Amino acid sequence: MILVLDPLASDTLVADVLRKAEQLGWRGEISRGEDQTVIGLTGDGDPARLEEALAAHSDVDVVPVLSRHDYQRLRVRRRLMTGLASGLGLLTAMGVAVPVVGFLLPPKGMLGDHDFVKVATETEMAERASKVVTLFGRTMLLIRGEAGRYFAVNAICTHMSVCRLEWREDRKLLVCPCHGGAFDVYGNVVQGPPSIPLETYAVEKVASDLYLRREG
Repeated sequence: MILVLDPLASDTLVADVLRKAEQLGWRGEISRGEDQTVIGLTGDGDPARLEEALAAHSDVDVVPVLSRHDYQRLRVRRRLMTGLASGLGLLTAMGVAVPVVGFLLPPKGMLGDHDFVKVATETEMAERASKVVTLFGRTMLLIRGEAGRYFAVNAICTHMSVCRLEWREDRKLLVCPCHGGAFDVYGNVVQGPPSIPLETYAVEKVASDLYLRREG
């Protein structure tokens, strides 16, 4: 279960929400980011009771992880719903309530973002470790660098586009076993023969989970 709040949500609000969740049998981990504040919940609590307990908090969404764009759309719709609720009776009389309500509801598929996919957890990724990930029709290498930084790069060497790169922890480089080319974690060529850098992908962390997003 994921609770999504505004990125500027106050510490008091976050603590109150977490307290209510814990009273219902959940354990929470808070992660603040530029796009949103997320409370990742684990436990055997009842999701229905949790939603009921947080119903009074119009600034808390009990939903799966959303992209920034989709989250903003959801927040706009909720604010509009609150502001127009008292006028829906009049709208019904005018015969326009149905299209308005249809606009306010989240679009089909919005809560299931198939372009935002969990690929690992922090516990799987020791420092300077790597993991091969096949996603969105691409083979990538997910790498944990120093200080808990994560990188994702295309795992196919750009020299001939056929050889899969290997992560060399001792050199902190991605090395091509076919012709000896090497790249750093930012995709830059550091040793020929390749001359074209690797495509890179943004790794997003939510609580202790790591996600990749389809670009474009």
